[in-house]
Amino acid sequence: MVRVKKPVALQSNENAFIEKTLHYISSIKGAVRSGLILSTNTKFPTRYIIAIRGMPSMTIEDFKNIRDTNDHIRDIRISTAEEIVRIDIWRSGKKPERKKKRKRPKESVVTSCDLGSVDDKDKKCLKQLLLRLNAMPEIECQFEVRVDTSTPEMYMIDANIVDNMSLESVESILHECRSFCTNIEFDFPHKLLRIHCLRIAAPLRRKKLTLKK
Repeated sequence: MVRVKKPVALQSNENAFIEKTLHYISSIKGAVRSGLILSTNTKFPTRYIIAIRGMPSMTIEDFKNIRDTNDHIRDIRISTAEEIVRIDIWRSGKKPERKKKRKRPKESVVTSCDLGSVDDKDKKCLKQLLLRLNAMPEIECQFEVRVDTSTPEMYMIDANIVDNMSLESVESILHECRSFCTNIEFDFPHKLLRIHCLRIAAPLRRKKLTLKK
C-alpha cells in the first residue's frame, strides 16, 4: 500500500502574502499580469514554497520590499536562466532559531577572465566583483560574463548564470562592492544578471542645491 500525504492547507495570512506578492510584482514596469504563473508546494508540515514564472526585470530593492512584508521567509532563490523565483516560507510557529551558514572556502574558487577592454584603473575592482560572484556557494557551473563599456560613467556587466542564486548571497556582493557597484538587476526576460558598476575615473555627480531668497 502506498500512502500519499495530503497537502497542508494554507492559512489566510499565508494566502494574503501570496496575493500581495503577486500584486507587487505585477505593478513593476514591464510586468504582464496575465503572464505571471504561480505554483505552490504545501506538502511540508513546517514550511511552504511558492514559485512564480513570467517575471519582469527586478532589482534587489524589489526583492527586499517583498521580504519586508513577511518575517517568516526562509530563503528566496532566483533563477534568471529558468525565469523563475522560489520563495521558501516558514509556517506560523514553525520558524526555528537562525543557524549560521557554512561559508565556501575562498581558496577553492578559481576565476579566469579577460578584461582587456576595461580601463586599467577599474580592472582590480571588476576582478574582485567577478571573484565574489564566482564564490557564491550556489554557483557550481561555469557562466559567461559580458562587460559593456559603451557608457562613459559606468560599466554594465551581464552574467548568464545557469545556477539558482540566493538573494542573500547576491545582497552580500552588493554590500562588499558598494564603493563601485551601484545596483544589481535580475533581467528575467533576457535571462541575465545585470550589474551596474561606476568607472573610477568618471566624475561623481553631485546634486546642486539652490536656496531661494
